[in-house]
Amino acid sequence: MKKKISIILCVIFVMTLIAACAGGDGSYPAPAESMWYGNDSIELNAVAPAAPQAAPMPDMMVMSEAEYVAYDDSDMGRSGSLHEAGGAGITSVTAPVTDGFSEKIIYSVFAELETMRFDETIAGVHTLMANYGAFIESSSIGGVSSASKFYGWNEYRSAYFSIRVPKERLDAMTSSLDNLGNVTHINSNATNITSQFFDTQSRLNSLIIQEDRLLDMLAKAEDVPDLIMIEERLSDVRYQVESLTTTLNNWQNQVDYSTLTLSINEVEQFTERVEIHRSYWQQIGDGFLSTIRGIGRFFMNLFMWLIISAPVLIILAVVGVAALIIVRWKLRSIAKKKAENQNNQQS
Repeated sequence: MKKKISIILCVIFVMTLIAACAGGDGSYPAPAESMWYGNDSIELNAVAPAAPQAAPMPDMMVMSEAEYVAYDDSDMGRSGSLHEAGGAGITSVTAPVTDGFSEKIIYSVFAELETMRFDETIAGVHTLMANYGAFIESSSIGGVSSASKFYGWNEYRSAYFSIRVPKERLDAMTSSLDNLGNVTHINSNATNITSQFFDTQSRLNSLIIQEDRLLDMLAKAEDVPDLIMIEERLSDVRYQVESLTTTLNNWQNQVDYSTLTLSINEVEQFTERVEIHRSYWQQIGDGFLSTIRGIGRFFMNLFMWLIISAPVLIILAVVGVAALIIVRWKLRSIAKKKAENQNNQQS
């Protein structure tokens, strides 16, 4: 009896081992294991032994681009098998190519110019852009209105240009602005975005690795709920990847092409550059000459106004003379009647 029980137990033990060996193909992670990525978890309901742990991922915040490329080509990186197996119609998004860890500085210059030859100056702006490989980002040109022409007002044209210039040619183009007219004001600015740029680059690299893992999981998932959860997470990751890629590309474009803003005004006479050190009598002389020029300009404008308004003034003069004649005639009539009344009372 004991021998029969021993034989039965041996048979059960052997069958259990055979069943375990047949089921343990290691094709999927452990049952009901939660896979964590960032702050989100994805629970996979597959029954299988736990898969071996992958190599630990290095800290992406301190990885160099060379290290990231080497890491990206490893067993955890973007292998061809992952992309071939990962979801239909899903393509990878790669980080923008940058020039290593060089400084990322955005330069901008603002300049105000005066010109007495407006059309030639505008043509000169386009010539400068062609010479230095620049292009117009936005522009605005204001002319003389029909009302100012009709009334003869002194109104001049103006122009505004926002120009993108290759950063290595910005200084040369700025130095050439004197050829366009009288530069009355110029201001330059530099913004260093190196830290923000490479912090964003590291976040993008980390998200790309998460995308690869999700693609791998999507290729192996069998249950519909798992597929839905993975695709939702993949969609969120891809949205972040595209957003950060756009931000990096915009920053790189601003770094590569500096902004030159020009404000051009048409004038009759250039603004004089005042000397810093002038004597007391020189200042008096400048003030006296300025007053004389102001008086002369006043009478010139007054004479111009009289000539332009002559037709209206003539009509007003005729109406005024006619009104004066009528008023005087009325007054004489009233005085005459008054005198007649007095004579009648006396008689």
